[in-house]
Amino acid sequence: MNRAEFISELDKRLKYIPREDREDAIEYYTELISDMGFADPDDVTVKLGSAKDAAKKILDECTQKHVDEYEEKKTVKGHATVVWLTILGILSLPLSLPLAITVLALVFALLVVVVAVFIALAATAVSLVFAGAAALIAGWFAPGVAQKAVILGMGLCSLAVGVLLGFGLFYLIRAIFRKVFRRGNKKTEETE
Repeated sequence: MNRAEFISELDKRLKYIPREDREDAIEYYTELISDMGFADPDDVTVKLGSAKDAAKKILDECTQKHVDEYEEKKTVKGHATVVWLTILGILSLPLSLPLAITVLALVFALLVVVVAVFIALAATAVSLVFAGAAALIAGWFAPGVAQKAVILGMGLCSLAVGVLLGFGLFYLIRAIFRKVFRRGNKKTEETE
């Protein structure tokens, strides 16, 4: 394979690499052949090997060069991103800190309200049970039959509503705790 055939074959095999890399490789092999003193009809594959082997070597070097460049850019870009996010975090602190405190305060307030509602419902249930029991006792001492019936009826209704509210509240709280702790147990089991 003479000089022109070698360069032509090498150029064909390097057609998929970037143009700049291909031109550099062709220029390098053209100068190398000239420096070795080959005449046009001489076989250059004796000292250089086949164009296929030369192309494979160039492709490997070109690929490694681009991989190294990509890794360097990625590392630099990653460090730059961390720096910019840190700067952004510091600059946004005067705005984000009060917002975070406000969100935490709202969550805390919501939690207090929910607990207060449950406490109020529990107190209402206990009060209705005691009021019903007191009405039943007071109903026996009422002077007339109609008054006794009304007071005893109101006492029974109050007692029934108090007991139903108490059981309903108990089952609601139990269901909430089971749901919360089951979800927590499932997350713990998944991580193990």
